[in-house]
Amino acid sequence: MNNKKWFSFVNLIFPFVSFFVVFLNYSYNDLHFLHFLLLTLILTTSVLSIFLIIKNKKKMLSKLLFVVSVILCVVLGVWVLLDRYNILDIFSSIATFKNFILSTKEKGMIVYVLIQFVQVLSVPIPSMIITLTGVAIYGPLIASILCTVGVLLGSYCSFWIGKVFGFRIVKWVVGEANATKYAQIIEKKGKFFLIFAFLLPLFPDDVLCLISGLTTMKFKTFFWIALITRPLGVICMSYFGGGYIIPFTGWGLFVWPFILILAIVAITILTKYQEKIESRVLQLISKISKNKEKESA
Repeated sequence: MNNKKWFSFVNLIFPFVSFFVVFLNYSYNDLHFLHFLLLTLILTTSVLSIFLIIKNKKKMLSKLLFVVSVILCVVLGVWVLLDRYNILDIFSSIATFKNFILSTKEKGMIVYVLIQFVQVLSVPIPSMIITLTGVAIYGPLIASILCTVGVLLGSYCSFWIGKVFGFRIVKWVVGEANATKYAQIIEKKGKFFLIFAFLLPLFPDDVLCLISGLTTMKFKTFFWIALITRPLGVICMSYFGGGYIIPFTGWGLFVWPFILILAIVAITILTKYQEKIESRVLQLISKISKNKEKESA
């Protein structure tokens, strides 16, 4: 399949998915004017994008229309989810999220992984609630595996979005300042910075996946860095947050207050001195990078 046919095929997916999502969740009488408007815009932008790319005309405009179609499709999907399933209420607590997952019955694990996947794509869903709910339902081992699958799929997808759609879409999602700042750091420090960033709670992991796509970093490099580092945070949250390492009863009642105090102190320090700590970490990464370069020379 050549590039034109592949682009046309991908372009047609979004209007198809949009129509499927809308008519799966609403009857004709329940449809709002905005549903029809968004569906029309998605179909129009997709068709125009395909037409221009086939005719070899205005490739930049064709790509822009494609991006607009994708954004409109996402907006429509989020709107339908929020409207039909009260998603924001679902994530208000572990109990409500747990009831939602249990209500999906045999599809629960798939839904759980999909929600974790969506959360990584810079969607404001508390990752702690997702992880601990999984622990409450499936236990720490299965929850760790399911969360890891969702996190890795989301990470790889974020990298792909940054690589394909470029700075404009990343700037729209994370802000121009963050996009520029971290793209420059990753470009200069490379894999060493990304490894430290994924292991330390100081840096925005999910955002860095998206921004990494803007750099010259190859997907193969990003793939292995994420595969090795990102599951570690999930495992720690599952076992520690679930009370399997330090219980919430017995002797754990005397330990957890100290842990919470330390956590509050750590968060306060990280928030207050974030720029200085980031600077020290980057200096350390620079030293490691230079030593590696000297060894390989």
